[in-house]
Amino acid sequence: MIESLAAKLPLILLASAGGENLSPDPEGHVLPHLLFGSDWFTNHHLMSLVALVLGVAILWYAAGRMVVHPDKGLEGYVTHGRFTQIIELLCVFLRDSMTRPLLGKLTDKYIYMIWSFFFFILLGNLLGMLPISAVLGLLFGGEWSHVGGTFTGNINFTAGLAIVAFVLIHAISIRENGFGYIKHMWPVPMKPLWLSPLFLIVNIFILFLELILGPAIKAFALCVRLFANMVAGHLVLGSLIIMTLAIPIIVKPVSIGGAAIFSFLELFVAFLQAYIFTFLLVIFIS
Repeated sequence: MIESLAAKLPLILLASAGGENLSPDPEGHVLPHLLFGSDWFTNHHLMSLVALVLGVAILWYAAGRMVVHPDKGLEGYVTHGRFTQIIELLCVFLRDSMTRPLLGKLTDKYIYMIWSFFFFILLGNLLGMLPISAVLGLLFGGEWSHVGGTFTGNINFTAGLAIVAFVLIHAISIRENGFGYIKHMWPVPMKPLWLSPLFLIVNIFILFLELILGPAIKAFALCVRLFANMVAGHLVLGSLIIMTLAIPIIVKPVSIGGAAIFSFLELFVAFLQAYIFTFLLVIFIS
């Protein structure tokens, strides 16, 4: 199987930008595809489950490589392995440099939620960069050519994340502030009495803006920002690869080189978009 894969490596780059039968379609990599005869289970569902399991496994492994003995002072905190140190570096940065300046003493209470969002989105972005569907499609054909994909480039998944964020904004605010969270959105006093009907209408309108419309717009921004950036990057990358079919052979290395350079930019964007989503979420909660 390894020899067969090595012989087909020149096709993998093109297949990752196409789809079934190596058709030059840059949208084939970002659109959802039904798998295994199901009428609802798509490659994006599969990759989201893979990201979830992989994220739990990575963090579980990293936690096991961290030795903590508070009674030994600084020598009691040891992180073994470079990979674990990278994970620790990301976690510490998200906690101390991003979350703590905004949430203060509440950081330790909600940092696990922030880490969960970040690593889930990051793994979704990174898994979409791997030519999983291309390799499996070349080896096994059929439905296996659509197994991979970027679920963070599916607006249904980013909308789901945004809805969770919308609920969390209100849930955390009510938990920490009680009824005062809603009370401060009722700014107009109901006096004098003869103007109370007008004041009631104004307060209801303000309550709608503050409690529903404002957070909904923030959640919508989270949804569209992540979706648009991931889809745009893959479409541009796929288009660069497909250009190799239409241009003279003498300039094909330029297109391939551009795709390779853009892949490194996509790698940076994968981290950046995960960071931006969680950073904005922390801002909205704060």
